[in-house]
Amino acid sequence: MRTATAGWAGAAVAVVLGACTSTVAGTASPGGPPDLETALSGELPGSRRVDAPPPPWQLCTTAPGTPAPRLDPALGEPVAAGHSSGEVTLHLYAWATSVPMVAAAILAQAEAEAPDCASAPPSPDAGPGGRVVRSVDDWAGSGWTGVRIRTEVPGPDASVRETRLVRSDEVVVLVVATGGDPVSRVVDDHLAAVADRLG
Repeated sequence: MRTATAGWAGAAVAVVLGACTSTVAGTASPGGPPDLETALSGELPGSRRVDAPPPPWQLCTTAPGTPAPRLDPALGEPVAAGHSSGEVTLHLYAWATSVPMVAAAILAQAEAEAPDCASAPPSPDAGPGGRVVRSVDDWAGSGWTGVRIRTEVPGPDASVRETRLVRSDEVVVLVVATGGDPVSRVVDDHLAAVADRLG
């Protein structure tokens, strides 16, 4: 259920993005705009580049009647990259906002709304008697902070889908990964590598 916090965060995002829409893809950092193309393009051992689809502006599915958390479209088009290791396919989307306060407001809204993702009904992918497990929690690592939405589908063809929306300073990154058990570790490794390349 949405709370007053969600409403406050949404208003903050609207006000800040409204004031900075023309510069949301830029940065106020003294060192100049972060090089998101380079930050997302590096390969980890055993992975290869794949095309990334358009960003999923809806962060998850929810139960009927429950609004799904969404990214603010004022962010504009992201820098995107895709990677696959065979076991895990991962897509990254990055935006450089005008100031860290914008990124913080975006994450505050997502963190307030993300618990609604747990309302999603069981997926038919689970098969008869299967039980899809959806968890939502805060996450932090390698200088990033944000929210993690994890969906596990059990059965003979068990799979995991993990979505993370995180920020560091003025940079916002959305990660969508699917695959087997290594999903969380692969996402951790990629976010650490992106943080290293951003400096």
